[in-house]
Amino acid sequence: MLRTYLAAAGSSVLKRIRPAAAGPLSRVAGPESPRRTETVTADPQTVAEFCRAVGEPVRNTVPVTWLHAQGFAASLSLLSAPDFPAPAMGMVHVTNSLTQLHPVRVGDAVTATVWIDAIRTHPKGTEIVVAAAFDVDGRRCVDERCHYLAKGVRVDGATPHDPAERTPFEAPDATMSWRLTPRTADTYARVSGDVNPIHLNGLAAKAFGFRGRIVHGMYTAARALASAQIRADAFTWDVEFATPVVLPSTVAVRVAHGSALTTVDVWNPRDGRPHMLSSIRTESGTENGTENGTSNGRQ
Repeated sequence: MLRTYLAAAGSSVLKRIRPAAAGPLSRVAGPESPRRTETVTADPQTVAEFCRAVGEPVRNTVPVTWLHAQGFAASLSLLSAPDFPAPAMGMVHVTNSLTQLHPVRVGDAVTATVWIDAIRTHPKGTEIVVAAAFDVDGRRCVDERCHYLAKGVRVDGATPHDPAERTPFEAPDATMSWRLTPRTADTYARVSGDVNPIHLNGLAAKAFGFRGRIVHGMYTAARALASAQIRADAFTWDVEFATPVVLPSTVAVRVAHGSALTTVDVWNPRDGRPHMLSSIRTESGTENGTENGTSNGRQ
């Protein structure tokens, strides 16, 4: 993964100096765009280490957040391609949507297929939608869409699009808190392979405009999903990222369970600003964890 990041950094520098040649966006995004495919075995030890890092119990099924990590290098490779019209480094992960159709089990050989689904206009730049599909023995198990914002970048031919408004948020009573430290980011980088320097080096983070190292957004999301204790075989998980968590920090968390909807929100307890809002929707609420009580909808 480090080699992939170095390639992405070099590609991004070149694109800022000399933008990619203009051409139809269908060559890099959409149904006919290039795919990256890789098959990986859900090794018991590797999956267990990931689970322990994000607070998931070690079971015979694989957390969808581990699957996301397996597809990340392929997505970064696509975003770094010479003909892709935006620099990969500096993109902001704004939302994530994932649907599990069937659970993946430890020991399964998982085929991950990743492609650029869309390049869309955004008031602050350009939105990139990266799609991923995870199959076992030819059966689709998980579909994912990752939405990134290339701030200040305008791409000719981008599909007109009005992004959804940010979810209103007023800090509720917390049900728990997390203490996040530089070691949190170091551990997640090791188990996920995401070695983006903004998470691992303070100077690199400051070069990208942060006050210091920030925790991986997908670590926060993965830990939130683990805290929800979803036991359903099929569910849809939506995540909205907001302000980054500068390390070290203590964050407030609320888990709220409804009959078919569980929400997990993470925010700064000092000023009430959200770091991440998420929801998990199942067909039935009978398989959700309930130790934090029940509620209907976001709280």
